[in-house]
Amino acid sequence: MKQKLTDALVARAALPSGAIDMVLWDSDVSGFGLRIRPAGKTWILAYRPVGAGRRACTKKMKLATLGAVAKVSAARTLAQVELGRIASGADPLAVRAQSRIREKARLVDLLDRYDRHLERRQYVNRKDVLVMLRSRMAPLLNRDVSTITGAEFAKITDAIREKGLHGAAAHFRTLCRAFLTWCVADAKVLPVNPLAGHRKERATRADRLAKAEKGRALSNAELAKVWAAARLDSTAGRLIRFYILTGCRRGEGAGITWTMLNTRAAVFELPPVFVKQGRGHKVPVTPQLQSLLDHCHRDARSDLVFPSARTGSLMSGWTKLVAGLTKASGVEFTLHDLRRTFRTGLSRLSIDVDTAELALGHARADLEAIYNRDTGTDRLRAAFTAWADHVSRLIAEHESSK
Repeated sequence: MKQKLTDALVARAALPSGAIDMVLWDSDVSGFGLRIRPAGKTWILAYRPVGAGRRACTKKMKLATLGAVAKVSAARTLAQVELGRIASGADPLAVRAQSRIREKARLVDLLDRYDRHLERRQYVNRKDVLVMLRSRMAPLLNRDVSTITGAEFAKITDAIREKGLHGAAAHFRTLCRAFLTWCVADAKVLPVNPLAGHRKERATRADRLAKAEKGRALSNAELAKVWAAARLDSTAGRLIRFYILTGCRRGEGAGITWTMLNTRAAVFELPPVFVKQGRGHKVPVTPQLQSLLDHCHRDARSDLVFPSARTGSLMSGWTKLVAGLTKASGVEFTLHDLRRTFRTGLSRLSIDVDTAELALGHARADLEAIYNRDTGTDRLRAAFTAWADHVSRLIAEHESSK
């Protein structure tokens, strides 16, 4: 039943006993009414978009709450304004939906959602990924992602490459493609990936040769010099020595915690979510590594074995750290060169290939089937011990030659 809504009628209107929803329709303005629910009273407008026909479902849109618009006359005016827009072909609810989509489609907001998505998936390098994306795409952060073209994303990659940072350019391109794929498949704010048609630049012969020559294994003398330059009285120095003894990746060493240390078995047990391959990795604690750990001080601010001395959180400033060690030792190297040196050293010590690969955490399904037993752990410990003893001999020789 329709009736003329008045301020007095609206004030005394209440839900009948047991009801959870009721609408009082106004007789003066078609489709205008007051919806009453346990949570409160709301002005609404029911309408059909122009051209939809009488068989189309009626849409109900919220105009305002009674608290925001107390007078019936003011609410009725709101309804008449919207009816005028509808008569001219507009669909207010569709406009609102598009507006909400646009608000959620800002690049900065999508990156925040992507951050939470990676956190839920326990993605190990989540923070590094988001720092890269946010910093490189800073000029686009307030844009609706649907308005950003593939050419604009590609231009960022080109700008990085023009600075000579070819590795960083390729890394950004990979991360950007993954993020945009998420925008399509999960966030559903894009119909297609804007970079889908932008193929990776084909490597030239010079590129292939440069890639083949990238990185190296340090000589025995160089390794001893880096070890000596990595001072035992600094967290950074102890971390570098940890890398030398274990061959761990940068993120694994920086993020390793005391809770990962199984003291009874004398082994660090790195969980699957912590390792690049998504598999657990065991790092046996040799006497040399135990001696190193004895010099590590537990930080009350975190459970990290090698926390930042300044913040207590993850170490940072890797470029500066390596530059300092390069100057102190006289050896040009990268952190990943220490991992290459570890792997090369295992081969020179006649450690079989399968065990050496497992020592790096390069587990494959077939190797796991073979070595996921006590004998596998024993062989790993023997490999780590052989390498640690080799490093000890190099250090002793270096000290005696001074």
